[in-house]
Amino acid sequence: MSLAGSGRTSSKMTAGPASIRIVEPPDSGGADMIAARARIRNVLEHEQINTYLQPIVRLRGRKVVGVEALSRFTATPVRPPNEWFVEAVAVGLGEELELLAMKSALSLLDTLPSNVYLSVNVSPVTVVAASLGICFWGTQWSRVVLEITEHAAVRDYIALNEAIAPLKKLGARLAVDDAGAGFASLRHILSVAPDIIKLDIAMTRDVATDRGSRAMVAAL
Repeated sequence: MSLAGSGRTSSKMTAGPASIRIVEPPDSGGADMIAARARIRNVLEHEQINTYLQPIVRLRGRKVVGVEALSRFTATPVRPPNEWFVEAVAVGLGEELELLAMKSALSLLDTLPSNVYLSVNVSPVTVVAASLGICFWGTQWSRVVLEITEHAAVRDYIALNEAIAPLKKLGARLAVDDAGAGFASLRHILSVAPDIIKLDIAMTRDVATDRGSRAMVAAL
């Protein structure tokens, strides 16, 4: 994850095949923070998000059973989507940007075949803070999978599960994204009790040749 910045000093961590660049957030009262907040507000005001759909294929039968919603920003500067979300959190607009991304994604649900589900990413913070069932009233939740992102620690699992419960009653399913990376630990999986576990590539890369990898995947 990184925050786009001008002249910011960054450090680089390497974990397996992925590199994570950590950049200090802009000063809360400085020009950088003001500019960052203006960028995010501009995205929110003009809804500068496009949603692209990545097919989810069941290997048996090679059939498309769902799609994952991927947010891409049309605003400048041109940068990876995660950088927009990180910056939004830094300026206190993370929830608003996530809800806009969900709005864009859920608007496509009616364009999909009735037997295809839509998977959308959402952070634990937004699930707890926002009443998703009210924000997106009328959504056919039985065709929605909520992917709990792994980039933020869950501070209160009771609050998270209480926030998810009404949506699950409406048929929504829950997924843990990139299990084995970030904060998606075994404790997290047990506490959330997801319907779907998406394994991080670091856990599956050698599954065909490594007995330990196969045992771990089978256990999950």
